[in-house]
Amino acid sequence: MGQSWHSERDSKMNLNLRYSQKLLLLVLAVSLIPLIVISVILYVDRVESKTTFLKDQLVTISESNSDDLVKWIDERKNNAIVIAKDDVVISSTKKLADPKTSINERFQNRFELESKLGSSIEHFSDFENFIISNAKTGEPIFYTDTFPPDEKFKDKKHFQDAVKGETSMSEVHLSTKAIRNQHGFYEYSVPTLFISTPIKGEAGIEGILTARVNFFAKPALIDHDYNFHTLDSYLVNSQGYFLSEPKYNINAVSYGLLDDPMLKLHVKNPDSNQLTEIFKLVNNKEIKYNLNGYNNYGGHFVIGAISPVGDTDWSYITEIDKSEAFHEIVTVQFLIFAIISVALLIIFVTSYYFASGLTIPINKLNDAAHEIIKGNFNVKTKINSKDEIGELSNSFEYMVEHIKKTTDIEAQLALQQNLRRAIDESAIVSILDNSGHITFVNDEFCRVSKYSKEELIGKHQKILRADMYPQEFYDQLWDDLRRGAIWRGEVCNKAKDGSLFWNKTTIVPFKDKNGKIYEFVAIRYNITDQKELALKLVQAERLTTVGELSARISHDIRNPLSVISNEIQMLKLKKLLNENQTKRIDNAIKRITHQTEEVLDYVHESPLDITKFNLTELVKESLDTMMIPSNVKITISENEVFMAGDKHKMEVVLINLIYNAIQVLEEGGGTIDIKLLNTKSEIIIEVIDSGSGIKLDPIDKVFEPLVTTKQKGTGLGLVSVKSIVEMHNGSVTVKNNPTTFTIKIPKMADYDLD
Repeated sequence: MGQSWHSERDSKMNLNLRYSQKLLLLVLAVSLIPLIVISVILYVDRVESKTTFLKDQLVTISESNSDDLVKWIDERKNNAIVIAKDDVVISSTKKLADPKTSINERFQNRFELESKLGSSIEHFSDFENFIISNAKTGEPIFYTDTFPPDEKFKDKKHFQDAVKGETSMSEVHLSTKAIRNQHGFYEYSVPTLFISTPIKGEAGIEGILTARVNFFAKPALIDHDYNFHTLDSYLVNSQGYFLSEPKYNINAVSYGLLDDPMLKLHVKNPDSNQLTEIFKLVNNKEIKYNLNGYNNYGGHFVIGAISPVGDTDWSYITEIDKSEAFHEIVTVQFLIFAIISVALLIIFVTSYYFASGLTIPINKLNDAAHEIIKGNFNVKTKINSKDEIGELSNSFEYMVEHIKKTTDIEAQLALQQNLRRAIDESAIVSILDNSGHITFVNDEFCRVSKYSKEELIGKHQKILRADMYPQEFYDQLWDDLRRGAIWRGEVCNKAKDGSLFWNKTTIVPFKDKNGKIYEFVAIRYNITDQKELALKLVQAERLTTVGELSARISHDIRNPLSVISNEIQMLKLKKLLNENQTKRIDNAIKRITHQTEEVLDYVHESPLDITKFNLTELVKESLDTMMIPSNVKITISENEVFMAGDKHKMEVVLINLIYNAIQVLEEGGGTIDIKLLNTKSEIIIEVIDSGSGIKLDPIDKVFEPLVTTKQKGTGLGLVSVKSIVEMHNGSVTVKNNPTTFTIKIPKMADYDLD
């Protein structure tokens, strides 16, 4: 019913569209695929062009500023050379270097140098101080500063290069004396460098001119003014120390929140404390770049390029936040994703609409055809649609109505439905295909087997097989059925929960018009109750016969056993038997005596003789009558418990349970715990042994007659226990791990046991 309603509802959705129109919609949906492909191509092209643009920008900025730095260095070197070639500088240096020059001449030459070099400092603003040194000894012979220089130049590379006739520059380092910083104040540890150039006279190199350059005197050197808000450019040396102020640190330095970073801070990732990825790419020949992104010294995720600066150990780094650099790409990516998502949604909806409009009506007609094949001519096949399927539905409907009017099918259908209802109410019905798989079950089948229809349909019939028939039984059954014979018999099946049920079964093969078997109909009647009743009657008859015979035999055995026992005692007193022989005979006599008493206790039922007695003392008395092996340890509850009941019969119960536990443990040894509990409403007795457990499934079978797991037992001891406990309106149960027998006997209102 649910499927039919669903089909009618969905067919109304396709009311006014013919299949040509639906096909047009499908073509429209498919046409969206090129749009997706074009969008992806445009996106990839945009990514490539943007990546190329960013690479060019980074390389251009780094390369341009690197070239500017090289020019800046060359200009300072040229300025130093110009000063060194001045005639006043050359002549004064020559005289100051000559030890024969008089004091007055030295004073005059120093005055001339101070005047000349002082004007040079004013003209060349980057130069802070000039030092003229002896080319051979490296000792300073003139300086423009107030105090003698602390630096020793003789071993410095820039000085040695000047001695060779070259103009050379030192590494950037922190000053050892107070010089002007970038703010115009004098302080120590200001980044600075030296440029040394030879002072050449007619006779050769007269001395070395060393100019101290204020490294901060280059305001336009590093240019941050580009089209990117987050653009950062800075200079580092070969150890990764800053030689210029990076953009993100300028404010922190100016407000005193961070020390001057130059030559004090590395270009390190603050998270890993390792040099940044861009710095690791540096080499002295070409520009390198990283467009994948990395964390820079400020912890920002950036892209960057690094460029070597001329013949120095400097490198120029340019960085842009990746989020800003690829902002356009992210926007395009979002738009492309939105377009693709909308396109996919349109394709899905259109395809679903088309598929539903095409398949649902066809499935409805197909289902109707199957129902008609089964004989159900009342199925509805009308489809409210103006397309070709609607026309087919009208023809199908007309055909069914015509068949019903021209035959007596309606009467036959009514008869079949009545017969089916009668069988469903009284029998267990299933239908199998020719391979033995279930295709139909009725409600009664599910109730008895405890399976749902969903769990059975499509499964093989052997899902119900019980493990009591050989495979040959089923092979013969199916051979008969496939020959077309009707099979009749009684079969035991297994339900979902493992329980067994008996069926009186008839299986009928059904053939098509060609005589080929296409299915089997099985009709069963549940005869489980009759089978169990018959089994109980047979068992009762057997027990009655066995009981009478056993009672007679047990009675006849008692007298000879008494004679044998007395004679053994005489032989023992006369010491004609050793202790081991006597013990073996005693155990054999006790075993026979116990088993005959079990039989008599089971056969001779007598009414209860109710008295009040000490249950704890009764347990001890029962133990005194038993032969307890030395490797078996028995413990009893210390509390005294009184109960009202038949003392003699309760003694039989205790002896049977304790003896049963001793037999389990006598070979390997172990412990037996006897617990007594007196509650407000009942007396509880527990006998617990440390044996390996009872290997019966279900375990409650130990209380059935003639069932035993021991070679020495009669199978009646625990039956007697259950019978006596139930005579006291009580219950006895058993469980494993550890093996525990629990007896619960309600208290009698007429006896005060507290």
